[in-house]
Amino acid sequence: MSRKASNFQKVVMSWGYRGKEIFKPLNTGRIDDRVACVREWVANIFFYTKNGTTVMIDAGYNYERLGEKMAWLGIDPASIRHILITHQDTDHVGAVEDDSDGLFRGATLYLSEIENRYLTGAVRRKVSYGAYKLPMVKTSNPRVLLKDGQILDIDGIKIECILVPGHTWGHMVYLIDDAYLFTGDTIWFGADGGYSFIDGLAEDNELAKRSLEELERKLRSRGLTPKVITGHTGWSDNLDFVFAHRDKVCKGNRKQKPHDPKAPYDGYDETDDTEENAKTVLLEKQDESIFRETNKPAYGNWMPKELVAASAAGAGVLLAAGAAVGCCAVKRGSKLGKLLSAALLAGSAGCGAFTAYGEVARRAFSYDGERKLSRQIVEGTASYVTLPEGGVGLDVGCGSGALTIACAKRHPNARMVGCDIWSGAYKVIFTKEVCEHNARAEGVSNIRFTEGNAVKLPFADGSFDAVTSNYVYHNITGHNKQELLLETLRVLKKGGTFAIHDLMSKARYGDMDAFVRKLREQGYEDVRLIRTTDGSFMGKTEAALLGLGGSTLLVGRK
Repeated sequence: MSRKASNFQKVVMSWGYRGKEIFKPLNTGRIDDRVACVREWVANIFFYTKNGTTVMIDAGYNYERLGEKMAWLGIDPASIRHILITHQDTDHVGAVEDDSDGLFRGATLYLSEIENRYLTGAVRRKVSYGAYKLPMVKTSNPRVLLKDGQILDIDGIKIECILVPGHTWGHMVYLIDDAYLFTGDTIWFGADGGYSFIDGLAEDNELAKRSLEELERKLRSRGLTPKVITGHTGWSDNLDFVFAHRDKVCKGNRKQKPHDPKAPYDGYDETDDTEENAKTVLLEKQDESIFRETNKPAYGNWMPKELVAASAAGAGVLLAAGAAVGCCAVKRGSKLGKLLSAALLAGSAGCGAFTAYGEVARRAFSYDGERKLSRQIVEGTASYVTLPEGGVGLDVGCGSGALTIACAKRHPNARMVGCDIWSGAYKVIFTKEVCEHNARAEGVSNIRFTEGNAVKLPFADGSFDAVTSNYVYHNITGHNKQELLLETLRVLKKGGTFAIHDLMSKARYGDMDAFVRKLREQGYEDVRLIRTTDGSFMGKTEAALLGLGGSTLLVGRK
C-alpha cells in the first residue's frame, strides 16, 4: 500500500499545496558530523551516527531513490539496524512497509505503544478534520514499543522518548544525547517561527498545541538548547524561534504569511537536490531574519501615540478655527469674535505645546529609543524582586507585561503571574494578548497572565513568594493608596519579598514614612523607601519634566 500512497501524495499533495509555502524540506546532505539528511520530495529522513553506529529517524516514503541518495552520504542501508519512528504516516514509514523495496527489512522499529495501535488496526488514522481514514499501514519489521519518558541506550547513544500527541495519538519525538531533537510532524517552521503542524492533518489540534507547550517547558526547565530538526521544514537551534507560535497551528489551506522568500513553489520538485551539494555543502538552519523583525516585543509607551496624535490634530483644528473666526471678526469689527479667536488660538498653542512635550516624552519612554527610560525603570524594579527556586511571584497591574517578563527572565527556575484589568486610557495598547505576545517574543515560558484588580486581588492570603508593581496605584482614583499597598501585601507569603514602585508623593500616598514604621511594627523586615529620582533610575530634573516626580520604591520582606 505504501507505494500507491506515496505516488498518490506526490500527485495530489503537490497540486494541493503548490505555492502555499507549506513544505520546505532540507536537501540531501549533512547538518553536522553527527546528523545526515535525505530528501524524499517534501519529506526528510535523518541518520544519527556515533561510535560507529547509525540510527535512522523515520523511514520516509516508499521512495525509489532512497538507496541512491544514501550512497551520496556514504551510508549503506544494510548497516541500519535501528529506526526511530515518530509516527506511522506514509511519509514517515513507507520504506519499512511490506510492499517497499525492503532496504531495511531486518531493522528494528522503535515507536510509542500508543502509535502502534494504528499498526494493529485498533484505531484508524484520520485526517481532514476526521473526515477521511487513511489506509492501514502494514509492516513485518520487529518492533520495540516505547513509553513516554523512556530512555534508550543504543551502543552508547542516549535516546529520550517524549510523547507529543496531537498530530497522531501516539506521536513521539526523540531527544538524542541531549543535543538533537527530532520532531517529525510536531512542529512546522514558518518564516516567523515555529507553529503546531498543519491543521488538516492532525487528529486533535488543541492537543497538539498543548503538547508543544509542554515540550518547550521540558526543554527550558532543564536548560537544554538542542538542534530541533523537523520532518518537513528544516532545523533551528533557537528555542525562541522554534516555539514562537506554540499556541497556533499552521493553516494548510492558504498561502503562508509572512511570506518566506526561500520557500519552494512546489516542495515535490527536487531538481536542486544534487549529489555534489550533498557531499560538499552543510545544511543551514532556518533563516531567522523575518522572525526577528516580526516578533519583537511590543511594550507600548507610557505616552500613547494616539494621545500625541490627537493633540496635534486638535492644535491644527483650533488653529484653523481661530484663524477663520479672527478673519470674520476683523471684517465685522466684532470684539466677541476677536476674543473667541484669541481663545481658539491660545488653545491651539496649548495643544501644540503638549504635542511637543508628548513627543519628547515618547522618545524618552520608548523601549527602542535612545534613552530607554521605561526599560531602565522596569529592569531596575525587577532587580529588587527576589524569588526562590520553584517560587511564584505576582506583578500587579502588569500592563504590557514588561515587569512580569523581566522578573521571569531573572528567575528561570521560578514562575511569574501578571494581573491587570486592562482598561482605561491604556486598554488599546495594553492587553492580555499583548502580554502573551511579548512573553513569546522574549522566549519566556515560566509566566502567565490573568485578570485581576489591584483594589481586590483574586488571590488567597499568602499565595506568592514575591509581589511587585510599577506605576499602577497612582492611576487608581477614589481609593486610599496605603490600603492598596496592604491589599497587595495580603497575598504575600510570610518571608516573601516586595518591590513596589510608584509616584509616592505625600499628596497621593500620605505619610509614607509613617507607613513604613507601621509595617515594621507588624513584623515586616528590611522595609525601606528608595527614591529613584536620585540618579538610580532617573535624575530629579528629568523626572520633573516627564511627570515622574516622587518616584519611589517600597521594598522589604514580610
